[in-house]
Amino acid sequence: INRDLVSFYNYISARRFRYGMYNVDYTHVRLSCLSTEAKWFGLMGKYGDLSGFLSVVSLLSIILYFITSSDSGSLIIDILAANGIEDPPRAQRIFWALCEGATATALLVAGSGEDKDGLVALQTVSILTGLPYTIILCFLCIALWRALAMESGDIDPYGPDFKYSVIDPFSTININLWAKSLKNIFIGPYTIYKTLFKMGQGNGNSIFIGIVAFVSWTLWIVLLIAEVSLDGAYAIAWTFYFAYVTCVTITRHVTRLHYNINGNPVEDFFCALFLYPCVLAQVECAQNASGVASLFPPPSGEEENAERWVHANKMAEMEGVEYENSRV
Repeated sequence: INRDLVSFYNYISARRFRYGMYNVDYTHVRLSCLSTEAKWFGLMGKYGDLSGFLSVVSLLSIILYFITSSDSGSLIIDILAANGIEDPPRAQRIFWALCEGATATALLVAGSGEDKDGLVALQTVSILTGLPYTIILCFLCIALWRALAMESGDIDPYGPDFKYSVIDPFSTININLWAKSLKNIFIGPYTIYKTLFKMGQGNGNSIFIGIVAFVSWTLWIVLLIAEVSLDGAYAIAWTFYFAYVTCVTITRHVTRLHYNINGNPVEDFFCALFLYPCVLAQVECAQNASGVASLFPPPSGEEENAERWVHANKMAEMEGVEYENSRV
């Protein structure tokens, strides 16, 4: 009996990586039991005699994919580094390709070792570096849409606009704007109530949205802290955060309509989603500055003639176009 037990143990040890993954005749495989790297070869092994050939072809395809991706990335970086030259020096392009390869190799080596997976470390770094660009891309899409709308004449560039942008707290030195942004991290619901009331939404509606914002913001913070002892609380917490963002979106939308500022609800939502303290500081400053700013602001000391100044600029531009046409 002991010999039988030893033989059974040796059999299981020799095939432990397949135990529970394949059926008796190895015609089916449970991919969920395999590692990330082995899943692909398990899938290719399903094709019988063609499995070896398909595995080699798939490996070559993956290699070509990474080579072409690296080459395209190197070309883009090289063009940017060459100040927009479409045909940059070849040696410079090779330099950037080697830098990319060295960076990936360093991440693989640094993340490998005992009980470590270098590929996981590389994937994690790629996700972390790509996440900020996702946020930036949302704002770039809005900026491109607005620029095209101005070019086609759908948006008046001389029309009213917020005095401060949502990114001004990061790009300008303004103590007052910094203070308002930091303050609205914690007392945003009060700013929402105050803004909606001043925009003529009525005391009842303003109080209701302010209370919803306060409850949503409070539960968001409390549930995030409760995640330490209550598993899965973060999912409910972020649901309440989206409810709070909706209240901020409503506030910005109402403010835009009150001052006739160009924009759309989608733009309001994404601004509130990523930078809600800056959005609340923006609408709070708009109340004090009448929310009016144009592409060509009036000279200092003549704020009362803002509309006349904007009209004069528009007329000057039109006259300049007519003058150029007459020359042609």
